[in-house]
Amino acid sequence: MTRKEQKEQRRIDILYKGLELFVKRGYKNTKITDIADELNISVGLLFHYYKSKEELYYELVKLGVEGTNKPIQKEMVSPLDYFKSFINDIFNAIKNDINVARMFVLMPEAQKIGTPDNVRELALKVNIIESFVPIIIKGQENKTIKEGNPLVLSNAFFRSMFGVCQGYALDQSIELPDDNCMLDIIRRY
Repeated sequence: MTRKEQKEQRRIDILYKGLELFVKRGYKNTKITDIADELNISVGLLFHYYKSKEELYYELVKLGVEGTNKPIQKEMVSPLDYFKSFINDIFNAIKNDINVARMFVLMPEAQKIGTPDNVRELALKVNIIESFVPIIIKGQENKTIKEGNPLVLSNAFFRSMFGVCQGYALDQSIELPDDNCMLDIIRRY
């Protein structure tokens, strides 16, 4: 591994150790020394990569915002296929990388009052529930998604997905539901 690759790996290690501790302890209860101690590095070295705890937290929320926008950019064959693909993509991602699941815990925490203003402002830019509304409407038009307020249906679907992912982040021994279970939240019969 080259020196440049080692530096990048250390940056990533710091980022994800920070994520782990922020999820376990919360932003206020996580100290920069906790992260450095967990990684067995000096605080000075950590500050070489991130100038403050707030900067590290901001970087994590930025990753969360970017990750939230990725599923929205998928091509849609049909509304139910879109949602099925979304479910499978998310569940595969959290099974393959616990840090993806941890983001489902971090992001709503970052939206709360008491979070540094610039971090909270960034976290509040996530608008995935509203972005699903046109897909819900298309599914209602082709009679594959149940009738009702599209925003309410989108909210119910996404909040359910969110809850499952949050639970998995805290306990990887739980079994994830299959895609049909999740689709039943919005599917028309």
